[in-house]
Amino acid sequence: MRKIISPFVNKIATAPAVFRRVAGVTLATSLLAGCAFTQTSDISNPLTRKASWFSYLNADDMRIACSAGEAEGQIRMIYNANYYKEVRSYEVRPISGFDKFDMVSRVFGPAEVSQINVDINAPLGAFGGEEATDTLSRASYLRLTDALQADGFGYQDRDGLRLHSDDYYWVAIGCSSKNITLAAWTSAKDDLSALGFPAVLQSLSSIERDLPEPPEAGAPANPYPVSSSKERNSDSRHFYRTVRGNTLR
Repeated sequence: MRKIISPFVNKIATAPAVFRRVAGVTLATSLLAGCAFTQTSDISNPLTRKASWFSYLNADDMRIACSAGEAEGQIRMIYNANYYKEVRSYEVRPISGFDKFDMVSRVFGPAEVSQINVDINAPLGAFGGEEATDTLSRASYLRLTDALQADGFGYQDRDGLRLHSDDYYWVAIGCSSKNITLAAWTSAKDDLSALGFPAVLQSLSSIERDLPEPPEAGAPANPYPVSSSKERNSDSRHFYRTVRGNTLR
């Protein structure tokens, strides 16, 4: 049975459901290599990002808070526009009794990769950044969640999908009723320009820079410089995460 993304908001019980039933979160398997990102971590600090990017991408901090009933209605969305060119993140959290919501938008990149010593446990490197905080109304929040649902959030089956560092992809993770939902879209499989929620995000964020354009649908991906999957995932500049249920590993 589908769950509504914000059951705590009065009078929206008839709004489209956007969370699907998910299995309980196994935190032991979601804490990936590297330092765990926590709710007190500062993602704006390049050293924090460098040490805990996989944990942040998998929303380990939100998963812990969600299982404790402390992250209801939170959503994290990340746009990987070729990892070493630009990454964006959007954090939405309810405030004021769920009548309003804070949205923090961040831009990371580009990076001078030739100057960065990177490994699989700390892939981000010294990205620069830009940040903006905006207050969303309940109507704007529902506009965003409706757009996410229309693009498949809460209804996907992407088990085994790989998200490569030099591809373009979106990840969205949200908490409802102590359950986590994860959705992913990648330029290798999807027409990212056809997604609706990125335009909603851009209209709600005060960051004026346009989102990087994804490759055209069906465009061939750049080949990796190595062939084996083991080498790909250990190479300092080329790595991937794999969707496994509602986690990224």
